[in-house]
This record gives sequence, C-alpha cells and structure tokens, in this order.
Amino acid sequence: MASARVAALAAVLALGAQGAWLGTRFLASTEAFTHQVYRQSLVAATAEDTVHTQCFDGGWPDAAHRALRNSTLRRWELAGPPQAPGRPDEGDVVAIDSEGQAHYRYEDLMPLPGMTGDLADMAMYAGQSVELVRDVRQAGRLIHELTAQTVNVIEQMQRTTRSADEAR
Repeated sequence: MASARVAALAAVLALGAQGAWLGTRFLASTEAFTHQVYRQSLVAATAEDTVHTQCFDGGWPDAAHRALRNSTLRRWELAGPPQAPGRPDEGDVVAIDSEGQAHYRYEDLMPLPGMTGDLADMAMYAGQSVELVRDVRQAGRLIHELTAQTVNVIEQMQRTTRSADEAR
C-alpha cells in the first residue's frame, strides 16, 4: 500500500507536474544540516503539531510559515499574538552556535548541528506531512524508495485506466 505522500506525488505527476516539494521529509535525513533535537521533533510530530504562523520572523519579517508548535509559539499565541518588539521573552538567547554566536527567540533560524541551549524553543519548520516522517534515513534511500513506490502507483493508475477504457 502506498503512503499518502507517494499517492500525492503520483497524482501531481499524473496531472502534468514536473516535480513536487518534499522539504519536511528531507529535514529528517542523515545528510540534512539539522540538529538531532530538530530531527527527533520531526519524527515525533503529527500534522496537528504544526501551525501556520508568522511567529518566527526575525530576519524574515511578515513571512508566513508552517512550524511545529513549541513553547515560544504557545507563549506568543497566548499573548495575543503581539508584534515585535512586544512579544513574550523577546531578546532571550535560546541557542549558541558552534562559533559562540547567540541566537534569539523569534529568529527564523532552525536548530543546526553544534548548537547548544533551548533548541526546542527555536523555529522548527515542518509541513503537515510531518506525520509521515517516522525515522531519520539517508536521503538517497528516501529518493530510491519514493521513486520506486511512485512509479508503481503510476503504473497501477495506467493499468486501471486501460481496464476502464477496455470495459467501455
């Protein structure tokens, strides 16, 4: 049985698309430049854990995005949600990177390797398809599996279409 991701990819390709956006799944690949805390948050998340927001706008003002709900986002929502600079705990350092640079609450930066601090309070971008992410795998393996499964679904669609045409 094909996953919803494979079925959706096969459907858009059947409708003439040349490709599809698969960002969330690849954030949890071994090659992604993402912190282990972020990867494990993606693996544990469901679609209901994501929210369409403008919360993490430091460096990217007024840009809507989808992210995992975390304590930063919850406090911001409970407060109104206010604009900068009046957001809860604005200016708090939530992470330090491997070069010693501080990163602040509401920045648009996600947790990266080498960072320390309250990484779960940072922006953790994720689409609703996050609920299909159940492990961290190599990107090449993901592409191979996705391609093989999608080709299989498209071939099944073609056989079904032919059968329907022959029945007429």
